[in-house]
Amino acid sequence: LRRMARDRGMVEINLTSNDVILGVSGAEHPLATYLEYGVPVALSTDDEGVSRSEMTLEYVRAVQDQGVDYATLRAMARNSLEYAFVEGASVWADAATWTPVAACSTEAGGWAGMPCLRWTEVSPKARLQRDLEMELAAFEAGGWPR
Repeated sequence: LRRMARDRGMVEINLTSNDVILGVSGAEHPLATYLEYGVPVALSTDDEGVSRSEMTLEYVRAVQDQGVDYATLRAMARNSLEYAFVEGASVWADAATWTPVAACSTEAGGWAGMPCLRWTEVSPKARLQRDLEMELAAFEAGGWPR
């Protein structure tokens, strides 16, 4: 676990599938242990035809079954893009602390600033990450849905 945290080895967690297929849920599920050690985690799900689940339900289950708070849900959403198989550079200079690259820093104008727009126009991954950050900011400011 320490090595996974140090080397930023992300783990996908399928809460519904783990419960239905493996019978692992609640305190028996290793999610809390991964989080305690700082292992990057993202929620995922099997195909709806397999488990009758979808991502919204996985997030609800994370809160209700695992006691995950909003900050952890946000980190999981960020991890899902940081570790996705999408081309291009990341918006994160340090994904462990969610420190943006200089072009997207507050000093450079943040997510809506021209340096960040230029940075993200050449990277599909960075563009998705920037979009997520803009949506998270709108949600957190009470401006959701747009």
